[in-house]
Amino acid sequence: MPPRQIYIVDDDPTAALITQRGLQTLLGEQFTITVAPSPNAAWLACADDRVDLLIVDPSPYLSGVMSLVRAVRTFRPSIPVLVLTAYDTPGLRAKMRDLGVDKYVAKPIDLHDLLPVVTSALASLPPRLAPGPSLATISASLVHGK
Repeated sequence: MPPRQIYIVDDDPTAALITQRGLQTLLGEQFTITVAPSPNAAWLACADDRVDLLIVDPSPYLSGVMSLVRAVRTFRPSIPVLVLTAYDTPGLRAKMRDLGVDKYVAKPIDLHDLLPVVTSALASLPPRLAPGPSLATISASLVHGK
């Protein structure tokens, strides 16, 4: 079974790396945790159906996170979105609730306290199936009658 994919979008590279390495250690090999270089890169992965959980920090220093959350909620609503932010305000909480995020956590948070939030967000996902044949393989078998 292929590993679950978790993408992190954070304007603070150190915080993103700590979250990524900590979750990777706690969750193990059934998960691949990737720090997306930008909200656009995260959206491309989401649009390509390669993301099982999106963790975002909608900081005022990283544009595009709100648009990313809006796009995911609109076009890939099955992807859970977890907000993990150091910029916690009542206004941000309300905005994220209006956008339909699944979980909201304020930093700082111990990774052992974050783990149940992450596993809870992933619990609603159906089991990941092994990838089937590619369209090229199916087309070739139809042409060659195999």
